Amino acid sequence: MSANCAECARLEREREAARQAGDLSKVTDCAVLLKRHPDHSKRAASAGRRRA
Repeated sequence: MSANCAECARLEREREAARQAGDLSKVTDCAVLLKRHPDHSKRAASAGRRRA
């Protein structure tokens, strides 16, 4: 999560609220959206290269 990204912060809050409500489907949805967020594309791409 980027500390300066409003969208990341919103998704984190939404994910935590869903976790507390027991909505595991929404928790997963938020996690996927966080992972796909453009601010995370460099980190995901470099992590994929390290594994190969």
